[in-house]
Amino acid sequence: MVSGGIGIGLVSSVAGIGGGTLMVPFMILILGIDAKVAIASSLLTVIVTSTTSSAVYLKERLVNLKLALTLEPTTALGAIVGALITISLPSMTVKKIFGLGLSIISIIMLVRTFIRPKEGKEIRNWPFGIASSFIAGLSSGMLGIGGGVLKVPIMNLIMDVPIKTAVATSSFMIGFTASSGSIVYILRQLVDPILVVGFALGIIPGATIGAKTLKRIKSKYIKVLFSMILLYAGLRLLL
Repeated sequence: MVSGGIGIGLVSSVAGIGGGTLMVPFMILILGIDAKVAIASSLLTVIVTSTTSSAVYLKERLVNLKLALTLEPTTALGAIVGALITISLPSMTVKKIFGLGLSIISIIMLVRTFIRPKEGKEIRNWPFGIASSFIAGLSSGMLGIGGGVLKVPIMNLIMDVPIKTAVATSSFMIGFTASSGSIVYILRQLVDPILVVGFALGIIPGATIGAKTLKRIKSKYIKVLFSMILLYAGLRLLL
């Protein structure tokens, strides 16, 4: 688990996406973990790992706290609703839903790779951004991911938030979003603490190594490859 976590943290940090998108399929396809347990444990792990990046972004003053506090209530609500939906469904259905969600995420990532980020000076479309954040939270709670793959484009492409601020603010929000969904899973005793600790111990140093040693590599090509890996994993879970 620790070695797997290091690999997930390393690749995820380079691709600029949370570890949950790789962690859940790894748990299900490689370790044979039940889909609900994998999603619940992944979501709790996301809280631990997001704290590391959030601390850095806060120190560098890249986080827009007003934006985060405005979007997070609907995002957190979405995460709770998403978690409630997941626990009410059979594990096989959850597995298929995750496969579909992962396939959609891979396509979003691929499209984003070829779209030039906006660098607006004034945040706009607040109502639409707040409403869209519910969907990001819903995906987080249902799939056990941070939701950054949706939060960042919502902020950058819809609300004109500069890309660095969008990434930093999204990372800051992820911990709160994941906490909201995790409460539901913890109350239903679906979280495996061994999985959480094992992956967290690997992901934290993996993400740090990735950020330091791979930052000079053109992330565009890595994101394309990462998207293909996610699409493959998504289709494996669907079939």
